[in-house]
Amino acid sequence: MRLNITDQLISEFFSGVAAVVAVIAVGAFIMFLLKGLGKKAPFTRIALSLALAPMSLINFLGRNESTALVYFAMAIALLGVIIDGLNHLLQPRERAETKARPVIREEEKPEAESNPGVFVWEKAE
Repeated sequence: MRLNITDQLISEFFSGVAAVVAVIAVGAFIMFLLKGLGKKAPFTRIALSLALAPMSLINFLGRNESTALVYFAMAIALLGVIIDGLNHLLQPRERAETKARPVIREEEKPEAESNPGVFVWEKAE
């Protein structure tokens, strides 16, 4: 078996590696820029970095090849926003303000009516 590696094959390989490294670098830079969004909407942050990083190289593609990339970016950004929105809606909420019960002191407690079917438990001292 003969394996023939030409200069053109090596050139295409390194240009592909350079494009992948550029996309990863742009994605890391976008993640750094969106650091403040990480606590409130982590999936939106990841989705935006995944969508915007390949969009930075859209000028190297032709017009027909770029439509699939645009559709991918729209779908992934929408998916991230939907996941964070559902997470926001499903989180348990604390009640805004509960009505304060009036504190009744022991001297002011009304005497309980004596019913034969009711047990009165008193604290032993």
